[in-house]
Amino acid sequence: MTASAHEDADPILTPAQRRLAASRAALAEIFAPPDPEAFPRSETMRFLVGGKGRLVALGLFMGLLLVKPKLAAGLARFLPLGQVLPIARVLLKALR
Repeated sequence: MTASAHEDADPILTPAQRRLAASRAALAEIFAPPDPEAFPRSETMRFLVGGKGRLVALGLFMGLLLVKPKLAAGLARFLPLGQVLPIARVLLKALR
């Protein structure tokens, strides 16, 4: 083999170097600018629109219901209850 063949070959990475490369790739994915055509543009809104985001929102509402029931009851008037009730059913099934 020539010296150039050794330079072209991938170096053997240690486990620590593999973990470092994986964490660098994860950070690059996090800090990469979002696609301007993607909707919703905000990462927070993407999370809240997703499946787990609805459960988080429902959990926050339940916490508010426990701490300040009058305020939660007042805010419940503005919620689209048709979308909240299926989530409540899923939560109740999970608790059984």
